[in-house]
Amino acid sequence: MTNNINKEDDTETALDYIQRQEKLEKDAQDILPGNFDKCTFSLGYIRQPLYACKTCTVDQNEEPAGMCYSCSIACHASHDLFELFPKRAFRCDCGLSGKFGGHACSRMVPEKLEFATNEKNQYNHNFMNLYCRCNQTYDPEKEEETMYQCIACEDWFHERCIGNIPEAIDEFDCYICRDCTKKYPFLMNGNDAKFSYGLSKGDAPIHQWILPESQVKETQQKESSKAADSETAATTNGALDAEPTAVGNQDIVCLDQGDATTGEKRKREEEEESTNKQDIIANVFKKARCESNCQNVDTSLLPEHDHIEIFLQDDWRQSLCKCVKCMEDYKTNQVEYLLEEEQTVEPENDEDVGKSLLEVGMEQLQRMDRVQAIESVRAFQTLASDLKQFFGTFKEEGKIVTKEDVQEYFDAKRRERQQQQ
Repeated sequence: MTNNINKEDDTETALDYIQRQEKLEKDAQDILPGNFDKCTFSLGYIRQPLYACKTCTVDQNEEPAGMCYSCSIACHASHDLFELFPKRAFRCDCGLSGKFGGHACSRMVPEKLEFATNEKNQYNHNFMNLYCRCNQTYDPEKEEETMYQCIACEDWFHERCIGNIPEAIDEFDCYICRDCTKKYPFLMNGNDAKFSYGLSKGDAPIHQWILPESQVKETQQKESSKAADSETAATTNGALDAEPTAVGNQDIVCLDQGDATTGEKRKREEEEESTNKQDIIANVFKKARCESNCQNVDTSLLPEHDHIEIFLQDDWRQSLCKCVKCMEDYKTNQVEYLLEEEQTVEPENDEDVGKSLLEVGMEQLQRMDRVQAIESVRAFQTLASDLKQFFGTFKEEGKIVTKEDVQEYFDAKRRERQQQQ
């Protein structure tokens, strides 16, 4: 007989198990708080949180696909998923032919059986876990840099690839990438303080910023104030400290000239400040009056550039140009959704959030009819009696119950039930 009492690594008390289970339940509720009973397919092409599956699309040549929140849990819970965040005009692909390697959908709704494909869905490189113009994969465990989503194409971009965003606009509400600005130049209002622009050349980040005049003046005032404070501090640190010292009948003044490196240090700081100083100019590039009375920037008047990126402050939609020509451009380019804030369909709240599995089980038991409830209680009592007997043998032999022992017990019970069927 082998005594396993000293195998402390395999030991877990009932209290340890219950506490661990409760923590797992709480973590799961925090990460996945919504109800996942229904697939969103029947809602049509909507803006919703999406997920892609690495496990089902390991082949780079396989068709890209996205699934709704419910299918990510009910159908692909054990798979390696990555979050795509909200995407507009998208219908769930889970269970459709040619998508996710033919993986079946456990939330299949009748409407899905009538469609071979979601022809209106649009896919970008995000569906292969690639992001930004640098086309890099995203790992939430390793990525430390801030990324911003373009409100038009809904791709995500690293701040390092965008450029060092000025403090004056770093709390912007929305961002439009250089490719989308080129497609939709009618988004560039030139008369409103809610619109700022970044200019760049080639593949380089933004090198010149065009901000509203009020923000440029405020930035200049802050820089002047910082420069004055820096100069005052430098003068104070480098000042001569005169202290009279009596020697005989004469007063000799001893001069303390401080650290000899102070001047060099200040020079280095000034050089660094000059290097980090951004090229910021005021937005005076208003479009000349025209028949349509368009309010957008005349890009031909801007400094030399290859690309423009737009940074939008709160309530920017109210300030989009809505002249006759621009409204036609919105319709022609099918981006009328930018004129109003979009609705995102989020998962329904789970009524069982905050409850333990025990509490949920007891509530389900109370909802059963009397016969089902009695049968369920009897089945539980039988299981409890069998477990008591099972654990009793370990107590009599002085052995510690391991995870493998419990797993073997339930595997044996499962085999018995299969034989009875």
